[in-house]
Amino acid sequence: MRGLVGTIGDRDCGLQRQVLLFLDNSSTPSAPFTSATKGSWHHIIGPQSYEPGLWSTGNGWAAGGMARILATIMKAPVAKHAPWKKEAITDLTNWIKEIIDGAMASPHEPGLLRNYLNDTVSAHGFPEISGSSLLAATALRMAVLAPGTFGQEYIDWANEIRCTLGMVDDNDEPVHVINGVVTPAVNPLGWGDTAPWTTGSPEGNVFVVLLYSAWRDCIYAGLCEKP
Repeated sequence: MRGLVGTIGDRDCGLQRQVLLFLDNSSTPSAPFTSATKGSWHHIIGPQSYEPGLWSTGNGWAAGGMARILATIMKAPVAKHAPWKKEAITDLTNWIKEIIDGAMASPHEPGLLRNYLNDTVSAHGFPEISGSSLLAATALRMAVLAPGTFGQEYIDWANEIRCTLGMVDDNDEPVHVINGVVTPAVNPLGWGDTAPWTTGSPEGNVFVVLLYSAWRDCIYAGLCEKP
């Protein structure tokens, strides 16, 4: 029988993936890399607040959360010899890769992901930092956790986003950071807002910190170049 982490973490991730990626409530996970959205999860499926778009921040939460569960399963002493460990690691690694691959395949604007990953026509598709930085942070974490699966192309992609966030203009002024506030973000209190949020998103700023800490650890692991 799986331990608590394996039972709740891996199983619940699989159930949510089935609904938000395949629009299906089956308890048996569909095969990886077979979705019509190239791995990106839909935002909200159900009768309340139905919103099937491919929201970048929601995909970041899903990938980042599964990476945290994966790291726990890989490192936790209680899971060291668990019979379910190998399968859980394989599942979570594939499911995270689906999401990152979907983000990488989506149209960028420039150096940032869109608020809704595949939206190039409506006002919901503006480039923003919250989903971009969290997905990039997850890619760098996975480069350390699963370097055989998340190779140099994932590091390069994440670093492109990181470098975009650190850009300066011709006057050597930061483009995306003003008085410690990183912009533009999605409205942290209203994901339906089509106006880029420029007065400060707490979660957006935190995601940027997560990106830089993931980059630091990638350098310490010898996988990212030291500046």
